[in-house]
Amino acid sequence: MADPVRTRLGRIRCLVQAVEAMQRGESLPKPLCYVPTQLTLECQPDKLSGEQVELHEKPDLKSPVLNKLMAAKTHLLTVKGFPCFNKDGGWFQTIKPFENNWILVQPNERSIKTKFKITKSNEKDIQSWMDAVEQCCSLQLSRAEPTLDGDEELIALLQNPLPGWTLEADEELAKFLVKNNSKFNSDVTAQGSEYLVKIEASSAESEIVNLMDQDFDSTWESDGDQGSHWLKFFMKPGVVVQKFSLLVDPDDSSYLPRRVVVKAGTESNRETISQRTFSPSDFSKRELELFPFPLSTYYSVIEVCIKACYQGGIDTRIHGIKLVCQTACMIIPESENVCEDIFTSESTSRWPKLDSFTPRQLFHRSILLKRVASLIDKDLSYILPQWQYSRGGLGAVTSLRQLWPLCSSRNALIEQLLQKTTEKPPSDMPVVYINRIAAKQHREDPTIDPEQKKTVFNQLMSELKKHTKPSEYNFRWAGHWTQWWECKFLQEGVIDQGGGFRDSLSDIAEELCPPSLDVDVSLPLFIRSPNQSQDSSNVYRDAYTPNPSCEQFAKYSFVGQLMGGTFRSQEILVLSLPQFIWKQLVGEPVTWTRDFVSVDSAEVKLIDSIETMEASIFDSTFAEVLNFTTVLSNGKTVPLLPGGEDRYVTYEDRLEYCRLVKKVRMSESQAQISAIKEGLTQVVPQQVLALLTWQELEVKVCGSPEISIEELKKSAKYDSDLSPTSSNVKVMWEALEGFTNEERSRFIRFITGRRRLPTTIYIDSADTGPSSLPTSATCSNALYLPSYTTVEQAASKLRYAAYNCVAIDTDMSPIE
Repeated sequence: MADPVRTRLGRIRCLVQAVEAMQRGESLPKPLCYVPTQLTLECQPDKLSGEQVELHEKPDLKSPVLNKLMAAKTHLLTVKGFPCFNKDGGWFQTIKPFENNWILVQPNERSIKTKFKITKSNEKDIQSWMDAVEQCCSLQLSRAEPTLDGDEELIALLQNPLPGWTLEADEELAKFLVKNNSKFNSDVTAQGSEYLVKIEASSAESEIVNLMDQDFDSTWESDGDQGSHWLKFFMKPGVVVQKFSLLVDPDDSSYLPRRVVVKAGTESNRETISQRTFSPSDFSKRELELFPFPLSTYYSVIEVCIKACYQGGIDTRIHGIKLVCQTACMIIPESENVCEDIFTSESTSRWPKLDSFTPRQLFHRSILLKRVASLIDKDLSYILPQWQYSRGGLGAVTSLRQLWPLCSSRNALIEQLLQKTTEKPPSDMPVVYINRIAAKQHREDPTIDPEQKKTVFNQLMSELKKHTKPSEYNFRWAGHWTQWWECKFLQEGVIDQGGGFRDSLSDIAEELCPPSLDVDVSLPLFIRSPNQSQDSSNVYRDAYTPNPSCEQFAKYSFVGQLMGGTFRSQEILVLSLPQFIWKQLVGEPVTWTRDFVSVDSAEVKLIDSIETMEASIFDSTFAEVLNFTTVLSNGKTVPLLPGGEDRYVTYEDRLEYCRLVKKVRMSESQAQISAIKEGLTQVVPQQVLALLTWQELEVKVCGSPEISIEELKKSAKYDSDLSPTSSNVKVMWEALEGFTNEERSRFIRFITGRRRLPTTIYIDSADTGPSSLPTSATCSNALYLPSYTTVEQAASKLRYAAYNCVAIDTDMSPIE
């Protein structure tokens, strides 16, 4: 029996070697790229159902059936060692007794009762790349290294680097795989991530995460007509459910699900497999089992329909689910599950680093990336603590941070770390009094309030200090705790049931990082990055950077705490920071050319050109002009070395000058970034940040940075008298298609108090004519839409409301 410690060390050793080879663009370890020449596949058709196994001419269910395996006996097939995945699922090509037939062993959609398994003649047989890694990289002195006799042609395709391929291309390919594969886009975490691709719901989509967070106090509560509530569970290929339970609280009375129907099958075709009616004695157990016996069939979709609630209730409330599954029919490793169909000329044309490679080349490289991700998955809990202490070896793994979304166990570990550091929220929600009128006056004339005391940010920070204790008010609360304070806006009529709180977060974000160039920055914590004032084209024109001269570190730390609070919850704080800052917050390495360009593109181009400039051009351009100084992002000129103002840069020492510029500019805001991170890690464990890409942290804190019409439509729900085909709704969507991203952001804030997705918008009819403005209720995310008849009319009214109607319920009596 293999020593588990040695095999673990072997996997980690192979991972380090692979990472270093990818960084250098060299050939990868052969065990990682191993493909067996052939495998023995055991096939047991289900005798009770009489299911026959069909062998096709091609890996396509629509292709001709060449042979059938009868249900009367067990069949042994010799198949090629490299599977094929496509829209139908996972296939093997047969060698004997049937030559060049294709057998579907792991379907994506349809249910299957036949049992498959790969057999071994003895335990030392190397029949997979993981076997090869564990046996060849474990350095056991008692035996000779095994010989890897496999499919040499395929091994070479995986092992040898593609001409012109870079580590940046690997990162882009990982993003492509995530974008084009729904199972990587799932919010399913904790124990369910092993079995589930995603969960969909008839309503309250934002609360789906509560089903899997292992927190009984958080719930999914439906919102709709009686008997119309459902949850759809999309299972990973080959997962067979043994037990499925809904967790309920007997005190929920009329919210308890009484009659439940379970349907199973595919996304397009499901049949009823279970009907249960529950009684108070069932509710007292707090766990409602949906199946009287374990399932024996794989279903890609399981739909739970709540047809009736206890005591005639309308909506239902579920506190969680419990899943027990087995994966016996997942005979193809997850690392080999890459669908070839996603690689087309059209799909890769939007990815510049991939566009010059063939679909087949990208497919083989994707297999390799999935294998590297599987190595990380296997030993993630052993690797993670070492990252911050390793200069080489395991430390090199951090350079592959963009591959983390391919790791299937990562989400479960993140959820576990967050749960272990979750604390109870304060027993009493603090009430804060905010004067937004005074804050607006400060924005219009900062000389009135030179210490910025009237800003919403500073008012809030001061109010929280009065009413809370730092030990209790730490933002480390469960995700369903969606309101952290109650806002009372002075001289405005507001009852804050969530909308006012979210509005205060939006106000703070606009003070820290105003979205418009026409608005002054109210606080000194962040300044407009040099890119905002440069005429040269760049894609970072809206970014802000910490002010190198600001030493209000406690306030930077508070910003970090707010960021941590939004990470743990469903709220957002839109901070337009460049990737150079986000990367440092999660601990990703930063470089001058790839990352500081997001702060000061012109400076990066200048320094890079000086490094490669010919002597004659340098002398004619910079001789006795350029000295050893640099200008920081806040406009301050600083020396690069003592007396640098009086020392000119010569062609011979230009490289030293460039090195010093990079060093000073890239560290100009280091103290401020460290203070933000110190506040962030008070709320979100450092280990969680180490598992994230910088893009994931940005989206989790700020919401989706782009607002497309498609995403807006997905977030919309309609009242009973409206639908997507209603005339005023169609006019509204046509109007919004002409909005800029900023205008759509304003539109979302007008309705929800948030400036970015994800959020759900509820659209209802307004009892007013087409000449009136739309109204909203931010507490319920509702838009009341008048009966606009033209696109121009709708665009004008919606745009005006989005920019001018941000006060909430101003018809109430103002607070004096």
